[in-house]
Order: sequence, then C-alpha cells, then structure tokens
Amino acid sequence: MKTNFPFHFFKNLKKPKGNIDPDNLFDIVGCIGGLRGFGNDHARIAHHLGLNSETHIKQILDHLVEAKKRKPIPPIRVSEDSAPCKENILRGDQINLEQLPAPYLHEEDGGRYIQTYGMFILQTPDKIWTNWSIARAMIHDENHLTGLLVSPQHIRRVADQWKTIGRENSVPFALCFGVPPASILISSMPIPEGVSETDYVGSIVGEPIQVVQTETNELEVPAESEIVLEGTLDLDRLELEGPFGEMHGYVFPGTGHPCPTYTVEAMSYRNNAIMPVCNPGICTDETHTLIGSLISAEVKQLCRDHPILSKIVIDTFMPYESQALWLAFKINIEELVKLNTDSKSLANLFAKEIYGRKVGASTQEIILVGDDIDIFNFKKLMWAYVTRHTPGDDQYFYDEYAAFPLAPFISQGPRIKTKTGGNCVTDCIFPIQYRDPNFRFVTCDFESYDSKIRDKIDTNWQNYGYH
Repeated sequence: MKTNFPFHFFKNLKKPKGNIDPDNLFDIVGCIGGLRGFGNDHARIAHHLGLNSETHIKQILDHLVEAKKRKPIPPIRVSEDSAPCKENILRGDQINLEQLPAPYLHEEDGGRYIQTYGMFILQTPDKIWTNWSIARAMIHDENHLTGLLVSPQHIRRVADQWKTIGRENSVPFALCFGVPPASILISSMPIPEGVSETDYVGSIVGEPIQVVQTETNELEVPAESEIVLEGTLDLDRLELEGPFGEMHGYVFPGTGHPCPTYTVEAMSYRNNAIMPVCNPGICTDETHTLIGSLISAEVKQLCRDHPILSKIVIDTFMPYESQALWLAFKINIEELVKLNTDSKSLANLFAKEIYGRKVGASTQEIILVGDDIDIFNFKKLMWAYVTRHTPGDDQYFYDEYAAFPLAPFISQGPRIKTKTGGNCVTDCIFPIQYRDPNFRFVTCDFESYDSKIRDKIDTNWQNYGYH
C-alpha cells in the first residue's frame, strides 16, 4: 500500500464462493495508523487517542505518559444483545478461514496474513493479568491460524503460564479486529508485565471500554469489535509460518519457521464488517508509527522514574526512518555536566536500563544527542549523527543483551544462532560538552540567523511569489 496517502478502503473484494456470508465478510481498510501526506502527518495517531488532529508527536507521547498518572478505569461488561460484534455468530463447521478474502500482502509471503492489525487477548489462568497484544498470524487451513509467539512478548509470557499447569495445548484466546482505536494503539505498547491494557485504555480515553464475553471461553472482548475469532492456542502443535514481509522492509523467501497454532472454534462479527490491515515494509506504516511512538513513550516514562536519567533526558524518540531499530535521546547538557561522568559510563548506563528491559527488545542502536537537536526531525538527527561521533571511538558495543531476531542483520547473520549482541550506544555529544555546558558553536543554516533577518527574508520571498 502507498504511504502518506488517504485511507485505503477496499469494498469490491473478490470473495471466494465458499464464503458463508459474502455480504458481511468482509471489506478491508488499510493505512489506519500511517502518516498523512498533508497537514500534521501524525493526525491518525492523534485520532486513535481522541486528540486534536494538529497534535504534534511530542505532545502525543507526553499524553501517553501523563495518562499513567490518572486513575485506571476498568472496562464495563455489556450484554450480548447490545454488543455490535455479536450481530452474527458462526461456530464449528460453519467456519472456513480459507474462504475469507484475506490478502497476500507481499509477493513472497508464505501465506495469507489475516492478522496484521488485530488484537490478541489472552488471560493468565489465575485471571489476574489480561494481555492485549499484536502478533502476526497467517491462515493455515480451514480453522487454524499459525503465528509468531516469541519471548519477550507478553502474549508468550501469558501462554507459558498455562504451560506450567499442563494446559499448553488448550490456551483460551480471542483475536479481535476493528477494536476501539485507543485499544489497538495501546496493545502495541510495551507496558510493564502484569499490567492489563484494559484499565490503561480507559484512563486514556476518560471512560470505560465496553466488553462482552466470548462464545467459547471466559475472555472478554471489546463489544465494538468488527470481527472476533476465538478458540484455543496449542503451543505444541507447530505448523510452518512465514516468511513474511516485516517492518524492516524485506521478505526472505524460504525462511518460514514452525510456529504454534490457533484453533478457531467460533467467529462473531458485525454487519458490513471491516477488516483492518497493516501492510508492513519500508517506512512508514503502522509497524513504525505504533511501535516507534509507543516504545518512545514507555522509555520516556522509564527515564522519568530513574534517579539519574530523569535529570538529563529531555525527550526520547524512535525515528521511523531507522525502521524502528534506533532509539534517540535528547540530553540536557547543563545537567549532564553536573553528573561529572564520561562518555563510556553514560553509554553503559543507557545500555543497562534500555537493553536490559523488554522495552528495549527491538532496539539495536541507542543514539545520544545534545539539547540543540530536535530528535523528531530526522534530518537534524542524522546531521548530528554523522558529524558528532567518531565511528568506533564514540560507539560502545554490548554482546551480553538479547538481539532482536527480526532485524535483518540479525536474522540473516551469524548472531541468529545465539540471538544476542549487535547492540550499540552511539554518543553524539562532543567530549567537551561533558565538562563545559557553555561550549558554543554556530550552525550553518537558515535558522542560525537573527530572527529579524529571517522574517525579512521570508517576507521578501513571499513578495517574490515563492511559497
């Protein structure tokens, strides 16, 4: 799908003759969380949270962080009669996933990926922790899906708790498509283990999410969902999954892997159901905007709670152009000098606090820049990156932390055997800035001129007819 375009809404899908309800199953919408090509490019992310379309990404991240201070608002359970997702219900032999108009998203994908922008729901056996998360899944046969289920994903952590009680072959699950926008957004966020997304979503939108019980188990799903698949997950039944064109922009043919299977026992859906789809690839799409933004917000919260990082970290951001593999930090130089530290010690601190936690699982390089850099402007970030560190001298490498196996240089390199290392901290702060907060330099760009001169030039250029 093209990026920075209006929503892609496909209404005339070729629906197989075996589709049991072709009028309702289903139309497809794409690029729901992508960037816009006009106005505020993050408007769609803002709308996911009920914010004004002009809200800047920095304010979006701050909104997510501030919401954690609010009182959690638990969901409320509604009756089946008032739940739109229960307008139609299929069970058993009525279900044939292969007859649904699920797309091949990339030419070399290993199958039809029906699950790219839906939300899995799993609950621990003791019912204390309910996890909402996004994990890819493809159609295996008429009533089975197969998909990635790897650590440190919370969906895997929850499933493993069922394994400890001997229920690894029958883990209850639900997979919900077209859920309330804030719900799908937060299901991408690496919030702490044991914290249920349901209450956090309520605090963000200011009201409880309405949920309804599933047909085959005791899970609760958003009542406003477009489509709900439910049944049991079998950790021991492995079927070939993939390859798939992931968030880093590659498909590697012939690289599928055995993955656990989901048996779909019931399917409920709205009239005129709409299936949301994310088609990942070279940036920018939802895998970058959601993962990048939400990791950034969670890391900012981590820094606020840290006794040292809270003093020096101004902003954090995972630039989309890095395919969500970099994590940039804007450092308060004046406060940095007060720490009386050095480059290596600072790098070690960031590596420990980020790479040593789940929130850093998909990050392979941390970039530190001074407070004159707008880290939300990739052009400025790259300028600092290429001019303010000496390759090798100002880079620190860590082999003791887990690598992100989906990163192409990991999956296609020797580190895939151990799935460790390849982590780096690149310090783009001039050495003298560790000692002298008043170290001065002038940048050679238009913004470096006096504001009166800039205003005069802008006015003259407008008079010349330039925009």
